[in-house]
Amino acid sequence: MNVKDFKMFSEISETPEVFSRLINSKAQFQLAAEKIKARNITNVIILARGTSDNAGHYLKFLIEVKLGLPVGLASPSSVSIYGAKVDFKNTLVIALSQSGRSPDLITFASAAREGGALLIAMTNNSDSPLAKAGDIHIDLSAGPEVAVAATKSYSAELLASLLLVDNWMGNKEEVRSHLVDSSRECIANLSEVDSFANSLDAAREIVVIGRGYSYANAKELALKIQETSYIPVQGMSSADYQHGPIATLDKNSQVIVLAPSGMPKKALEDSIARIRKSEPELIWLGSNQLALKEEKVIKGSTQASEEESTIIDAALIQYLTLGFAVKNGFNPDSPAGLSKVTKTL
Repeated sequence: MNVKDFKMFSEISETPEVFSRLINSKAQFQLAAEKIKARNITNVIILARGTSDNAGHYLKFLIEVKLGLPVGLASPSSVSIYGAKVDFKNTLVIALSQSGRSPDLITFASAAREGGALLIAMTNNSDSPLAKAGDIHIDLSAGPEVAVAATKSYSAELLASLLLVDNWMGNKEEVRSHLVDSSRECIANLSEVDSFANSLDAAREIVVIGRGYSYANAKELALKIQETSYIPVQGMSSADYQHGPIATLDKNSQVIVLAPSGMPKKALEDSIARIRKSEPELIWLGSNQLALKEEKVIKGSTQASEEESTIIDAALIQYLTLGFAVKNGFNPDSPAGLSKVTKTL
């Protein structure tokens, strides 16, 4: 079958319209910012699982860089399994979930509010228990998503994160409407990724690395390949990768490096120098500022802002995953052993 025959493709293609709806729903982000500013927030906890947890890494980095607040990632089982009582005075908890129906997230969110937290729920289902548990609900506006592998809802989480932080900072003039056209341009040129998807070899080690804003996409690409092509893939920070996992590299390895436009060269220079010593195949996604002539490059967004380029480039990693799964003879819309809503206790 052709990649365009799959629901996953049509849902990726809806991303520009999702972005337009989100950008036009500025009232919900303004309200969230007002609620945050009315409280003496000194730290943030992000509550999520799976793909939403990957988006949470993007939001974590945004808040730390733009607002200078410490951000942690919740351990839902500390409450749902171990019954921990949490003291969340002066804490903002942001829960990210496409379905808003995972029991451990709902349990942790309720405990957080009882512990004094301000709770923002960011979901694609305004009628979900998690959406109703929050002090504020941010609707991702992605519309129905049928394919098990989340695509447009993940991209929506990234953009919603940016819009929330924009309003929190008071940058109301930063409407980000240009991202709709950037997304349309990206979608229109997705077929340029086909050759890269076809050249990936499922029998050889695949590693995905990123850093900073792109760390979220690195984790997400690795997750998407695992759930649709059933092979183990590491998705890591380029810095963490040097602390042990790099020892597995050899000439047979395939390393996908996420380097969005706007990323400082120093973010990846040292890591890439070490990686090249093992002579693996390098595939760049985003910009080519550090790529050698013989290395493959999937060109991404040309936005000057790294945080914006990361959002646009998410569609490329989704399409790469789709093409790779189809090449391997799998149905990415319905991966074996998975369902659209994962309910963990």
